[in-house]
This record gives sequence, C-alpha cells and structure tokens, in this order.
Amino acid sequence: MNDSDILDAVDHRIIAALQINPRAGVAEVGRILGEHERSVARRLQRLLNLEIVHFTAEYERLRSAPGHSAWLRLKARPGCLEAVGDTLARRVDALNVAAVSGAPGLLWCELAVPDRPLLHALAEGVPGLPDAEVLDVCLTLRPFKTAAEWHAPVLTDEEERLLRASLVQPLPVPADRYEPTPTDERVAGLLRHNARVSLTELARELGFSTATAGRRLASLLERRVLRLRTAVDPALLGRPARILLRLKVRPAGLEKVGTALAAHRDVHCCTAVTGPYALLAEVCLPHEKDVYGFLVDVLGPAGDVTDLDTAVITRAYSPGPGPDTPLRQAST
Repeated sequence: MNDSDILDAVDHRIIAALQINPRAGVAEVGRILGEHERSVARRLQRLLNLEIVHFTAEYERLRSAPGHSAWLRLKARPGCLEAVGDTLARRVDALNVAAVSGAPGLLWCELAVPDRPLLHALAEGVPGLPDAEVLDVCLTLRPFKTAAEWHAPVLTDEEERLLRASLVQPLPVPADRYEPTPTDERVAGLLRHNARVSLTELARELGFSTATAGRRLASLLERRVLRLRTAVDPALLGRPARILLRLKVRPAGLEKVGTALAAHRDVHCCTAVTGPYALLAEVCLPHEKDVYGFLVDVLGPAGDVTDLDTAVITRAYSPGPGPDTPLRQAST
C-alpha cells in the first residue's frame, strides 16, 4: 500500500481546509465542504492519532526579531544522515529540514536565526551538531511563499474564499520589526505545540481570562508576528515528488519570478536568498515525470532565469517539539 492510500479524497479536502485555516472548527469545515460535523471530527481525530497532521506556529520571516532565517546546506558524516536530520527536525528553531540527492549525506535546513553574530557563527557549524559540516549559509532576503502558505489544490475557489473569511485579518505591515514580549513568546510556544489549542486552555496556561487570551492571539496574527501552520507530508496528499530548485535570476526580474513561482499551486515554498543562486524553491508534484514539464512550461518562459540546479528531496524530516535548545540558548 502506498502512503497516499492511507487517505481518501475527503481526507485530502479536510486537510486542505485546515492548511488554509488551521484553527477552523469542525462545524465550519463541515459546513463549507458539505460534510457532516461528526464525520469531520472523526476524520480529524484519526489524522491526529496517526500523526499525519501537526498543527504548529512559526514566527513570520523578517517581521519579528526571532523570525529571521537562514538556509544551510550541510553534509552529514558517513552513517549519520538520519541522526543529523532527526536532531535538526527536533530543534525549536528548525523550520524545514530535508535530505537531498546529489552526494551522500546532503541536507538542506532552514533555521530561525535571532541575531547577526549567530548567522556568522553558523559557517563554522551548527551548535550541538558535531556530525555535520556546513557547506553553505544563505540568508533569507525575501520569503515569497513559506510552507505554511501551501495547501493541497483540491478545493474550489468558493470553498477557499469561505475558509479565509474567518481568518484573523492582518493589519498593514509596519516599517519596523516587532519585538515579541515574554508573554508573546509564551503564546508562541503553546501554539507551536498545538496551533488549535482552545482559548480556554490558552487562558489557563497564561493565567489570563479567555477574552484576554483571545486578544493576545489575535494581536500576534494581526501584526503578522506569527503564522499558523498545518504541517503534513505532501506525499500523503498525492504529491510525493518533491524537488528543490536553486535558480540564478537577473536582479531586474527577481521580484517577478519570485512572485510568479509563489502563486503556482505546485510550489511548496519560494525564498530569495544571498549567494549566487538568488531563489530557492521547493516544488511538490504527483510524479517525477512531471518535473520536466514544470521546468519547461513554468521556468522556460521566464527569461530572467539564467541557470538552475535541481535536486530530489529524498526525505523531509517532520518538525516537532523536542528537547533540543534553540540557537540563541545553545550559544550561551
């Protein structure tokens, strides 16, 4: 049995709905998708029991001080690839971790980096990770699309519109980055473990009233400090072919190419970074044979793309809470 056979079309639609709106209630999802509330609740509980979905939260890149990030290309020591990947994925500052083709032991990892000195220090290695060599460090310049913004393309435009209607609407982005308070960080920590935590439980953990807890959460979402995410392996949604693209792009066309890729339903994430390859993008497709068509049909007409490098993602390591410390604490 293939991994994708674990789920059926209704499961795919429920997951897609929760990717768009991770805190949507089962009654709301059922109403929009035309499914009975009890059926949605039963299916969601099964997804949680099987650990197929994980509801989490992450700081917005470049919007909040802890949200700055860097992409690292690493080489694990022989025989250490799985251990290194699992260790990275357990870190609270790991946003994306994947093993890729090209050479034995290669991994790509996106880490939240709280300050500039740590960014420079990463070139010498990741704290607490002695079995991996850092080959490249690329600073995030502009996140066109994060993995939190991707959803399985199985819903109608109207269903997507209705699901977005109940989201907390962000305010205009201020010029300055936002420095989270200690209470903000506590809220973020609870949401990282479970983005669907009830306001009642959130209030109890924070020692606030339910109304105050709701306002705290809404404020972080309105200010675009936090982004909620329904994490799920795209392979379970019928998209097992995951390709990492590194693109060289003319500076004049960088915004246009990045925006176009972000809008494409097959693009899982897309980021402008430092280094000779100005764009990093991950593409999720139904089959490896579809990669050629994507390169020809989507990237071919983009005259500003001057060169590209492709690698197959051989394993994506699921993020999750773990005992490891973030970079800021590991360096002290």
